[in-house]
Amino acid sequence: MSYSFSIYQSINDLPVNWKEFLNENEKVCNSIEIVEKAHVDNIQNYYVVTKENNEIVYMSYFQLLNVTPKHFNISDKPLQKFGLYLLLKTIKPTMLVAGNLFRHDVLFFQVVDKKTSPEKIAAYYQATLDHMIKETDASGIFLKDVEKNIAPYILKDLSYTPLQDDISMEMKIPSDWTSMLDYEKMLKHKYAQRYRKIKKAFHEVTIKEFTLQDIEVHKTEIVHLYLQVSKKQIVSMGIINDHFIIELKKALENNYKVCGYFFENKLVAFSSAIEHDGEYDMNYIGFNYALNNQLNLYFNILFHCIEMAIAHKSSKLILGRTAIEAKAIAGCAPDYRFSFYKLRNNFVNWFFKKISSYFQEQQGEAWKNRHPFKSEYYGNA
Repeated sequence: MSYSFSIYQSINDLPVNWKEFLNENEKVCNSIEIVEKAHVDNIQNYYVVTKENNEIVYMSYFQLLNVTPKHFNISDKPLQKFGLYLLLKTIKPTMLVAGNLFRHDVLFFQVVDKKTSPEKIAAYYQATLDHMIKETDASGIFLKDVEKNIAPYILKDLSYTPLQDDISMEMKIPSDWTSMLDYEKMLKHKYAQRYRKIKKAFHEVTIKEFTLQDIEVHKTEIVHLYLQVSKKQIVSMGIINDHFIIELKKALENNYKVCGYFFENKLVAFSSAIEHDGEYDMNYIGFNYALNNQLNLYFNILFHCIEMAIAHKSSKLILGRTAIEAKAIAGCAPDYRFSFYKLRNNFVNWFFKKISSYFQEQQGEAWKNRHPFKSEYYGNA
């Protein structure tokens, strides 16, 4: 097939007919320009219009990440840290992301013909991706959250490696749950005791759902709390700024829930989540690590997200990819995703293997043995 491509670096430069098309497809439109509007550091946005035989058939979104030392946190390994920093400053690698580093609840592509077959969509996807690899000359390529009906076609391309243990921790919310009492009653004895103990540590904390104005007032504190969490992760490929959550709230309005947690009249934590398709999907959180032990902030944030999911009659709570064991303890189970990568530089390939081994070591296997609910929950889930 004869494909041609038009590449734009701002959504404002897209052809008028594509802007109108995106406006008709809210699920895509409400996310595609947020990273651009927030001016997230080290990210270049690309909007690509794909034509087949001179007819527009496909539109997609890519991010090009300039990989820098601040995206990695291995301060406990000083020798490796020094080697990493030297490597990154010498090579200055870039990563082309097919998708969105900051979201997984929205598609990063749209086809004109809704009846297009998965095989044809995969052909558009791969042709556009190959063109963008040549265009950006990226050191690495990351295919994030590939749809299940497209993944088999990517697997046929042996130049891409499936990302191992790409897990999102999720919890099905029974339709008859009306409050956290139902959650507590479904927990096994030792987990119920643990839940009550953790909640007790939170009795002096007040929770407020933030308006857009509240977010703007507390934006500096929010980012400071977010960075405390982000810097505990080995890899932080996408680092948000104080504009990101503001732009997300503007775009999603009441479907974006941001909550502030106050102790002694100070903001000590925040959580954010996106409501979509009957699901309550955690976005970003942050908390004061110095107060975490005293107030059990992290687990109480998880419990509050469960409470919010129940209150909003969500069928599922999505807590994401990090801190897998903690989320398993809270009641989540793994949902295996499809992501792939290709590394085009030998040094980058070596470095990735090192980082992956650190990540696997940190994640461990203990989470697999966590089954906090009574048997009837799993029988009905």
